[in-house]
Amino acid sequence: MTESVYGEYYRRHGSERNDLLNNPEVLFQTFAMERATIAVLQKAEIDRQAVRVLDVGCGSGSSILQFLRLGFRPGNLAGVDNSAERVEAARDRLPNVEFHVGDAEELPFADGSFDLVCESTMLSTLDDRALIANIAKEMLRVTRTGGYVMVTDWRYSRKGTGVQTAMTPGFIRQLFSVGEATSVVAQKTGSLVPPVGRRLSRAAPSLYFLIQRLFPVASGQLTTLLVKRSITPGRQPDKAA
Repeated sequence: MTESVYGEYYRRHGSERNDLLNNPEVLFQTFAMERATIAVLQKAEIDRQAVRVLDVGCGSGSSILQFLRLGFRPGNLAGVDNSAERVEAARDRLPNVEFHVGDAEELPFADGSFDLVCESTMLSTLDDRALIANIAKEMLRVTRTGGYVMVTDWRYSRKGTGVQTAMTPGFIRQLFSVGEATSVVAQKTGSLVPPVGRRLSRAAPSLYFLIQRLFPVASGQLTTLLVKRSITPGRQPDKAA
């Protein structure tokens, strides 16, 4: 399903749609997304030299690059994607990182294998909420108790953009059972909605973060960091996290 979504996206927009060197529209969009990632990770209690990280829907490895820039050990990073072609590209690009071809609904890892499990703009490309829920359950399953899940995705959907399902704060809370299985550690808005962000990134980059601060609703991307809780039998779920 994700394969057909991405194929249609690049047929419509071209293979260099998200190329930092060849498309100035995407530069500040990328800066904003990575700034949000850094902001939430600063709230996590992790040892970058020891933490094991899994990127679900890793594609050709672009999202993993930010962990390398932040000082995480390559040997502790892993990615999984359902496209053999993209995984092969990721292996060529990052030979010291562990990559797998696999189904996000049946991750090829044991329970609690990772300290941090993340996804980046993958869940929103799917239009089947049951499928999204199954992937979320798998992400939680392979996260150790006390470990973290990080969701970086679009909170608005729009036809023709490849964003099929809005990953709103409420939907994220539902998917990851906030108050029962997880608690929210931090949330940070990132990239502006593409029609605005791409134009600003190209034509007026000096205004990008000013617009983001003045008009929070214009930030279409949201990064959420959750911690997986140990559930005490008989304990009442928290009303808010």
